[in-house]
Amino acid sequence: MARLSHGQIAVASVGVVALALAAALALAMRSGVGAPPLGAVDAGFTSAQPFELPRFDAGTVDLAEYEGKPVFLYFWASWCAPCQAEAPLIERLWPEYRDRGYAFVGVNIQDQESAARAFIERHNLSFPLVHDREGAVYLDYGVYGLPESFFLKPGLKVHQKYLGEFTEQDLRARLDAIGGIEAPRADAPRTEVRP
Repeated sequence: MARLSHGQIAVASVGVVALALAAALALAMRSGVGAPPLGAVDAGFTSAQPFELPRFDAGTVDLAEYEGKPVFLYFWASWCAPCQAEAPLIERLWPEYRDRGYAFVGVNIQDQESAARAFIERHNLSFPLVHDREGAVYLDYGVYGLPESFFLKPGLKVHQKYLGEFTEQDLRARLDAIGGIEAPRADAPRTEVRP
């Protein structure tokens, strides 16, 4: 039986350690360690930074123009699977909340313009959609995953930052909160009104 040299033993040891670290990292990633939490998180700032970006359907959106309204600011991309799933929900709620005085702004990031346009057409999106070509806005807002949303009260005051996909009930509750309508608590007694 051949004996291993000290160099061979050292190389084998480094390989075993590297393999163990890779396995531990894979297990940690699979279980979500190091991933951002989903749901409501601290935005890290209280006032939204105004910006002006080009719309996909011509013109621009200047966030400062919406200062007097509740604003749903949504960061998305065509390659984002949760964005694909919730785009129809956002589009369905848009006319209702627009009529109540809200502004919705979808900010496309890290995307090819042609892919973003195909996404918009596929989902028949009609709320204001802009392209952050230079990446300055999403960096200013600290966006690091998709989808990410900001719920802004009038005055462009940050009420909440939200990471991940919405259910309709959750999105409605968060929109109502920035418009001054608190969603009823699940444990609140119901009052029956009779004619």
